[in-house]
Amino acid sequence: METRGYWLRHQSVLPFGIDYQADIARLSKLLDLPVRVFFDIGAHTGETALSVLRNFEGAKVYSFEAHPTTFAELQKAVNDSRVKIFPFAISDRIGNATFFDYGHLATCNSLVGENQFAVRSGNPARTISVPCITLDQFCEQENVPHIDVLKIDTEGHDLSVLQGAVGTLKNRGVSFVHIEFNSMTPRQGSAGGALMPIGAMLEDAGFEFVASYPECMLTEGKFFSTSNALFVRQLARYATSKS
Repeated sequence: METRGYWLRHQSVLPFGIDYQADIARLSKLLDLPVRVFFDIGAHTGETALSVLRNFEGAKVYSFEAHPTTFAELQKAVNDSRVKIFPFAISDRIGNATFFDYGHLATCNSLVGENQFAVRSGNPARTISVPCITLDQFCEQENVPHIDVLKIDTEGHDLSVLQGAVGTLKNRGVSFVHIEFNSMTPRQGSAGGALMPIGAMLEDAGFEFVASYPECMLTEGKFFSTSNALFVRQLARYATSKS
């Protein structure tokens, strides 16, 4: 197989940083952190929700998608009693906000008008108004006591989502955070998408970095990449308690 350009590896021995849900499943067993509640913020058309249903037996998924057309597609794609779907954005504010719709680049849609991918692509956007709520407020309203996995993919609005979730991160025992980024530090002329401010906030909240997951890479013109990062709460403390 390798002579033909293929590597065949069992999932149990894959290095961390290839499949984040497989990594969460391994850490879940190692650290005794069961995955029962999965928050999918920026659900798009249900790709994440469907994979969670396959990979985490019995897990309940909360999916959030603010764009009305995409939300309708999400409803059609995901029809399972384990998934609850909500037609609003998770943010650092409550009320209506301007949402940027990039047309055929729908995965770029965001509450951030100058997110890094939108600036890189130069694609024009139209604006719509969407309802927003903070994660803290949502968890209070819905009486959610604990979030096992908090996945955030909001195209540059990710840090703002965390800023609206300070109480949740502190008091609800979030085990894992999986979050998108485009660069290590903020880039001039664009908003959001930088890992360093996200990492600093999560480390202050008691999380540790596990691995990064490259998603796409553009090499024509100015180099650009989209990746995700996985964090776990107090990995060292859990590991010590198990030894």
